[in-house]
Amino acid sequence: MSNIFDIGSSALNSLQRAISTTGNNIANANTDGYSRQDVEFASRTPNRIGGFTFGTGVEVSSVERAYDAFLTQDVRARTSSSSYFESYATTAGQVDNLMADPATSISAAMDRFFASMEAVANSPTSQAERQVMLSEAETLASRFNYVDARLSELAENSNEQMSVYVTDINQYAQDIAQLNVQIVRLEKTPGGSPNDLLDQRDRAIESLAKLVRVDSRVQEDGSINVFTTSGHRLVSQSGAETLRLSPAQQPDGPVRLFVSAPGGADTEISNLSLGGELGAAIDVSLNVIDRARRDIGLLAVGLTETFNTQHEAGDTLNQVAGAEFFTSITPVATASPLNSGTTIVSAVIDDATELTGASYQIDYTDTVVTITNLSTNTTQEINGTTVSIDGLTFTVSPFSNLTDGDRFLVEPTGRAASSMAVAITDTSDIAAANSGGNVGDNRNMLSLINLRDANTLKDGTQSVYDMYNNAVSQVAVDTRSARANADTELSLLQSVTDRRDGITGVNLEEEAANLIRYQQAYQAAAQIITTANDVFDTLLRATSR
Repeated sequence: MSNIFDIGSSALNSLQRAISTTGNNIANANTDGYSRQDVEFASRTPNRIGGFTFGTGVEVSSVERAYDAFLTQDVRARTSSSSYFESYATTAGQVDNLMADPATSISAAMDRFFASMEAVANSPTSQAERQVMLSEAETLASRFNYVDARLSELAENSNEQMSVYVTDINQYAQDIAQLNVQIVRLEKTPGGSPNDLLDQRDRAIESLAKLVRVDSRVQEDGSINVFTTSGHRLVSQSGAETLRLSPAQQPDGPVRLFVSAPGGADTEISNLSLGGELGAAIDVSLNVIDRARRDIGLLAVGLTETFNTQHEAGDTLNQVAGAEFFTSITPVATASPLNSGTTIVSAVIDDATELTGASYQIDYTDTVVTITNLSTNTTQEINGTTVSIDGLTFTVSPFSNLTDGDRFLVEPTGRAASSMAVAITDTSDIAAANSGGNVGDNRNMLSLINLRDANTLKDGTQSVYDMYNNAVSQVAVDTRSARANADTELSLLQSVTDRRDGITGVNLEEEAANLIRYQQAYQAAAQIITTANDVFDTLLRATSR
């Protein structure tokens, strides 16, 4: 008799769990990241009586979480790619708008400047025309300053975003490590089903993937190891690693990114492909913002130096040799915050036509001083205290025991546009005449006008307009490519997310059908108890006679 009660009781208990799980699915139908849970039933161990085997009821063997590892990994990868290209395209679009907009374009300011020079060439002695030329020159210099300031602002904003991303990545890594500990503990418990914790961990990894592309490996104990695509650990069985940003000397300068393990050495990962929003911020800063600043700076230096050289070859209205028209621009050398303070590095421009627009890194390491072209990544030793490269002469302090590890960033053009300025203030100082020419001579002004179309930049291969148009075109191509990739990745993300949700998501109609099925089974199980009770009462009455 007790066997009938046990069977009915086991059915009631198991179906209660099933109804409870179904209700939990329905309650979390709109919960982000929730995976549908299903109760798995199993027959209890049967009894053998009189040579026959009789069942003893049912039990819940497990509560399974609807999950597809392949689709989950694909969602993470697409999330990372989509956020990367969307972030990249957004920032690149801001640079594109700045450089292509006629209201802020340097090209439009150059048009007006050269047009004012033609007016002076037509009336070399006219103070009014000279004043217009001087005003347009100041406007052109201000336009260079404005564009560089906006690019500097974008670079600074990007650095601030990186700092926020790194903080968030470290927090997610800590959360995943803590969830690992809880999941491992529950996995060791018989019947432990940490489904809700597994969902939380998956959500944390997906949020992490939006910031940096990651790979994951589930371990035998239920924990999960998380790596960047470059192979550096973020989360392991021993805990979470930490990302660290090393700030630049200036707010808009290049930052360095390190991953550090507890008690271990830091590893720099600044130059690795990271993906996600952090990778986009690093890449767009280097490939769009910094390159645009260097190109605009190269244009500023080239125009300044070539214009000054020609201007100094002519005579002013007072029939004296012309002086600098634009203020000469000096390369900027920035020391690392960790330097010893015993070294000095400087650079001067020898020939602006040979400048490439590259920035250079000077390192004091292993008893030698090296210089690296950051555009080509070519490195050479500096023998002595000076070296001439690409139209520049670098002067460095000699190596000593104190200087080991010192580093400098030299930017010949990276900040040049911010320094562009008009040197003369008197319209009579404009050297329109050839040297020794008459007051009304305009031949030097014509030579200055010819600089507009002359190939004076990059070893005589580009004019000032070529330089600017190429810079604008490159940014436009990068922006369009990133936007097209962002649209494609978003479509792929939506597709794979829909497929994953079709497996893991809650279907309310299906859950309602399960609820009715379990309810009917529960009523039938209750009838077993009722029948057993009736049989027991009949037996009692029979034995009491």
